Amino acid sequence: MARQPMHLFGEGTELTRVYLAAALDEAQAAERALDAAGVEYAVEVEQFLARTILGGGAPRTGAGFWVRGDDLDAACAALGGAGLVKGLVDRG
Repeated sequence: MARQPMHLFGEGTELTRVYLAAALDEAQAAERALDAAGVEYAVEVEQFLARTILGGGAPRTGAGFWVRGDDLDAACAALGGAGLVKGLVDRG
């Protein structure tokens, strides 16, 4: 298993964003963690607002990691186990 383009998951496949990496090194670490866990995932460039010290938001570009719903728990465990918790999507 490894990174796949979104369209290769097949039409009608529901994907859930599991992680949002704000920097290249963070995205590469997330890829390594998911690859090591054998989780199939897609990566998409995404825009998000980064909080600033003054309370506003500054637009940034990051990498969103998407997995099938069946792989969500394994992906969260792999990313959390690798210390990648800042970008985990809140599931609560």
